Amino acid sequence: MSRVDCISNRNIGIVCTYVESLSGDSGHLFDGIPFPEDTYRCARDYLTDEDEWTTYETFQRIFRGAKDLVGDPDFYFNCGTSCATLQSWGRFGYFIQLFSSPNDGIRRLPFFNKNFNDTKDIDIIKPPTYDKKLKKMHTIIRVQFHEDQEANRDYIGDPYLRGIISSIPTIWGLSPAIIKQPLNEYDPEILFNEEEEFLPFKLDARIEDKRLTICCPFEKKRKVVGRKVTLEPDIIGGRKVFLGRFSELPSEEEQRDKKQCAGILITESLKVDNSKILTAGEIYRAPYFILDITYDRLHFWSRLLQAFQGKGKRGETASGMIETINQLREAMVAKNVAYEKLEKANFELRKAKEDIDNYAKNLERMVEERTGELRAAKEDLLILNRDLEKKVDDQVEELRRYNELRRYLSPHIADRILSDGSDLSKISHRKLMTVLFSDIRGFSDLTDSLEPEEITFLLNNYLSEMTKLIYRYEGTLDKIIGDGIMVFFGDPVSIPDHAQRAVLLAIDMQKKIDQLRDEWLSYGYDLNIGIGINTGYMTVGNIGSEFHRDYTVIGNQVNVAARLEQMARPGEILISQRTYSKAKDVATTEEAGTVRLKGIHSPVAVYRVLY
Repeated sequence: MSRVDCISNRNIGIVCTYVESLSGDSGHLFDGIPFPEDTYRCARDYLTDEDEWTTYETFQRIFRGAKDLVGDPDFYFNCGTSCATLQSWGRFGYFIQLFSSPNDGIRRLPFFNKNFNDTKDIDIIKPPTYDKKLKKMHTIIRVQFHEDQEANRDYIGDPYLRGIISSIPTIWGLSPAIIKQPLNEYDPEILFNEEEEFLPFKLDARIEDKRLTICCPFEKKRKVVGRKVTLEPDIIGGRKVFLGRFSELPSEEEQRDKKQCAGILITESLKVDNSKILTAGEIYRAPYFILDITYDRLHFWSRLLQAFQGKGKRGETASGMIETINQLREAMVAKNVAYEKLEKANFELRKAKEDIDNYAKNLERMVEERTGELRAAKEDLLILNRDLEKKVDDQVEELRRYNELRRYLSPHIADRILSDGSDLSKISHRKLMTVLFSDIRGFSDLTDSLEPEEITFLLNNYLSEMTKLIYRYEGTLDKIIGDGIMVFFGDPVSIPDHAQRAVLLAIDMQKKIDQLRDEWLSYGYDLNIGIGINTGYMTVGNIGSEFHRDYTVIGNQVNVAARLEQMARPGEILISQRTYSKAKDVATTEEAGTVRLKGIHSPVAVYRVLY
């Protein structure tokens, strides 16, 4: 993993030295770049201090600006090679003076790399050895970016690194090393479409049907420049390494079975405006970069001559070495402290991630539990809705029954019937009951002498008082016809003393008439009623058609009560023999004789109630 400040300022020192050697000035490269003002006088002082490190973005800004300033198409490579001729290594130049040959420089590349950048690692795959066929020294190195670094954004750093490596033999007076790059980690679709160096060419690189195509700048047409291949490993030092060998791409099924590594083989070189863009034989999308390096061998007499030339500088070299080692020691201590902080931060991050994972698991469990609760609540709500709908229906039905009952019964009897679950709509039945009829005497004469409004007022007042009395004795108000009232006792609630209640009601009705009489006299009418009561078996229930039904009683015994009411004089209460036998203990009576009633076959013994 790379740190944020991943580029050593030694690299910026090399860039500045090269730019100044060509143009004499590099000051404008640092315009607008922030720096720690409490420690350094200007951005240049900070960014050329080889003990400091900076971000890759800052390095790229300076590096690209330097190329624009110089105007050299091969600026990045030439800048790398200049470090040997201009000796812009910084204090690391003291180490180089101690190397006996280019081979030492090549072998120390991993060490120098770690002190120049923190973006990639360099490994010596094949140490420098003399190749008799080539008659040159030959070495292979691998460059692999850290997992958190993107190889495609370091394109300008690639020729710079090759330039530095190429310059190593020149320190001993040899020709620059020849470097081939058979494997590249770049993705051509990203590199050629997003890298600033290629944007002017509008290459529009695409990988389709296992082929790489681009828009050729000078042919003005799309051209195939590569194809997918399978990378074949070589064995070097007992380990498998991809060095550039390849075979044709197998079928997708075979590729899955073998889990082979694929790459993009460049099949045609491309050069635009003296800038090499593609080199035939190179492979892209490789897992890392491979640099194949050859250079001349340093002969014995050249090595001996260099040794004599270096004697005069030995004291200076030793002093510089001591200073450099001390600086490196300080840098290593600082690096260790930084890594300790980084390790602590990583531990905290891992702990935070673990906490987040645990929270996510708990959250998932809580969501599942909550979902289950919501599902159960939904089911309960559905059941509640069904129950509520049923309750509403039941209440509507109860209200209907109550409205039906209140037409006939006192409120507390109606409530009793509802609580018992009785229903007036049940089939009619025979039952021993008592029925009472009352009527205002001479009421038709009254209607001829008074206005309808006056009659309505008097009649409503009269009926209201009579209804209260009926409810008090728990009678069932059957009907009111004009000034006539019909009441029965014993249904829908069974009442054992129904005859007694009917007689007591009749007495109270006559007494109430005495109280209402004065008001009626003010209208010129002497209020009097006649009452007839009979007890016997009669049919009770909802009687009528499907279009109209009435809760009432019918039968001969009902007719007897009606006939007795017709016989009664004003203020008189007439009762039948059966009513008398059941109510004689609650009222004073006298015999009124035996009479024949219209529609009744047998004579009826009649009694008069005294009050």
